[in-house]
Amino acid sequence: MTDEHTPQEESPAEDGTATAVAEPEHADSAAEPFDDHFRPADIDTFTADDTEAGSAIGKMLAWFFLYTVIVMSISAWWTFSQTQ
Repeated sequence: MTDEHTPQEESPAEDGTATAVAEPEHADSAAEPFDDHFRPADIDTFTADDTEAGSAIGKMLAWFFLYTVIVMSISAWWTFSQTQ
């Protein structure tokens, strides 16, 4: 492929000037939270559901860790009892 067929990157003007870019109309509202799609009751429900899910995941991880420690202990005991 020759240089005349390759797309050229946009570069600043040859004289060093830059073109202005218009600011979006909602630029001033960027500091406000974007939750106008949900009612406050919906957000409270999402928060409660998320808290419940996080708690359930934490409990599952704790039980899986305890299970792993117990199985590892039994496996280690059985392995060392076979070698003696």
